[in-house]
Formats: sequence, C-alpha cells, structure tokens
Amino acid sequence: MSEEAPYVRKIDRRTALTWIGVVGAATAVGAGVVVYGPKIGGEPEAKGYGTDPKLAKPEKAPWPRLLSDEELQAASVLSDFILPASGGAPAASALGIPDFIDEWVSAPYPDQLKDRPLIRDGLKALAKKSTAERTAAMTALRTSGDAFFKRFRHLTIGAYYTTEEGFKDIGYIGNIAREVDEGPSEAVKAALDVQLKKLGL
Repeated sequence: MSEEAPYVRKIDRRTALTWIGVVGAATAVGAGVVVYGPKIGGEPEAKGYGTDPKLAKPEKAPWPRLLSDEELQAASVLSDFILPASGGAPAASALGIPDFIDEWVSAPYPDQLKDRPLIRDGLKALAKKSTAERTAAMTALRTSGDAFFKRFRHLTIGAYYTTEEGFKDIGYIGNIAREVDEGPSEAVKAALDVQLKKLGL
C-alpha cells in the first residue's frame, strides 16, 4: 500500500490486552463474565477470558488477531496522521498503536464487536489508496466527521496518552513516588483564601 517502510509489530499480546483494559470500556482484562462473540463475515467464533484471566502466557489468548497486513499498514499510516512525531514525542506507530487497534477489533467483547466492522472497513478502504491519494483521503475523513475516523482517532489518542511517552507529552507527573510533599504553593493558597472569603468561610 505504501512506499514507506512497512510497519513491524512492536507490542506483545499481553501488553496489548492490558492496554485494552486501561484504554476503554472493554472487558478483555478480566471482566467477570465470559463473552462469546458471534461469527462476523465468516470469522470463527471466539470466547473471552472469563472471570480469571491468565495473562502470563499471552500466546494463549483465546482469539486470533484479525487485521490483515494491509489493514495493519493502513492503521499505522492513519495513526501517524492523527499523532505524528512532534518535538520529543514519538509518532503513534512508534509506540505500537496499530497493534493495540488490532487487538481491540479482534477481541470478542460488545464494544469491540461493535467497532470491528466500522474500523476494518475503513482501514480496507484506506489500504486501497495510492500514496498520493492517501493524505487527501485522510484529510477528507477528518473534516467530514466520518464515524470511522472519529472512532479510530478516539482509540488512537486514548491508547497514546496512557503510555509513558504520552504522559511526558502532556506533562503528566502522576504515578511518581515523592519523598516529600511540600503542599500547595503560596500563590495557590492565596487564590484559595480569596474563594473561601467569597463563600464566607
């Protein structure tokens, strides 16, 4: 589909499955119920992890990854269109976002089953475009409010900003142990005092 270097998988299944649980409303990482997905487009029926997932052996995931190589390459191109490398922040594909998308649409849970045809059909259409046609096509998707683009963008951004690189990009400093907590600054205290006085407190 592209004259660019092809995308090479970067994320193992255990990481991708955990990522699903962090990013959204999925139940793929131990939801408490076993969900069986219907056959879609001739694909085999797959079951979920159930109440006691064992993610230590990701190769034993009960469902196959469904994206074709062409769809995976299209996911790489589109994720980088949405979040290209900028300053010190890497492009989405450098963090393995296409692998996350593949795992997301492959999982047999309600949200993923709903997203699967939308995202796969969109990626298949994009994969058919030439390099010259692709940018115009992606720009048109972005400006048209296309449902496929909106959902793909939501998943891409959601996954990206749960990574350490994404945290750094937005200046998030949580999850860091501190030996000393100096408390709020004097400026914050002064602003709080003003608001408290307005409330008569």
